[in-house]
Amino acid sequence: MTNAIVVDSLSFNYTAHKNVLEQLSLTVKAAQTTCLLGSNGAGKTTLINLMLGRLKQQEGTISFFCSSQGIELIKERIGVMMQDSSAPERAKVIELLTLFRSYYPQPLELEALIDQLQLDDILQQRFGQLSGGQKQLVLLALAICGNPDILFLDEPSVGMDVQARRTLWQVIGQYQALGKTIILTTHYLEEADALADRIVVLQDGAIAADGTPSELKAAFSHKIIKAKTTKSSLWLNQLPDVQQVLEVGNYMEVMSCNVASTLKSWLAQDSSLDDISVNSSDLEQAFLQVTQPATLEQAS
Repeated sequence: MTNAIVVDSLSFNYTAHKNVLEQLSLTVKAAQTTCLLGSNGAGKTTLINLMLGRLKQQEGTISFFCSSQGIELIKERIGVMMQDSSAPERAKVIELLTLFRSYYPQPLELEALIDQLQLDDILQQRFGQLSGGQKQLVLLALAICGNPDILFLDEPSVGMDVQARRTLWQVIGQYQALGKTIILTTHYLEEADALADRIVVLQDGAIAADGTPSELKAAFSHKIIKAKTTKSSLWLNQLPDVQQVLEVGNYMEVMSCNVASTLKSWLAQDSSLDDISVNSSDLEQAFLQVTQPATLEQAS
């Protein structure tokens, strides 16, 4: 499979004291959706800004399409929707679509674009009058109107209601089917699970985990014991084979790598234990395990 982007030994810092990215190397395959996950400050947006040339590289290299060409030479093949994206407040939606399409040699058909993103009812509205979700859909339309080979989506569904998010997912799925390369960041783990071919978890400027959603869930395939109890999280952390403890409402959720051992000890020592259920861990639990090593060390 062709490489769309190759990042080699990339380091970057905003101050002299700490690197945001530390010798990071990453190869993004063409025709795949790669999702960057990580807590705030992990380096996701910095990495995307470096790829896009919005920040100047300090160490390392970034190349596109199996050559040494940088972002300046392939701008017509790139579509971008960043967290801080916006548009002129007084411009009408139809004016924005027409203007942005004019920047590209082979843009998507206007009617198809409008229909795909369900923009018919807001074409004559000014951008500043739109709801948050509507603005996000218009910004997505502007990002894909040039029919780019690589699409960068940085937290695209923030501010969207359920219907707008469903439309977003459908459009991304349709774009995937065309063999396009998508770089996605999100805080919605179900979004990453549903859309990504590959998930790269960043932590402290380095890659903490890398694989398909299924691979990451399998690698951290612990069970979650959910129950009501009067015992504290500190007490629960001392049970055998416990990896993590979370308090969720009236319940405690205990992650264990050996449910039988944990439950046996818990039942023997806790007369208040009630309403017990056991479930497989999901992508959110895998993400927490990767990005919160301190919690895991305390729990082990």
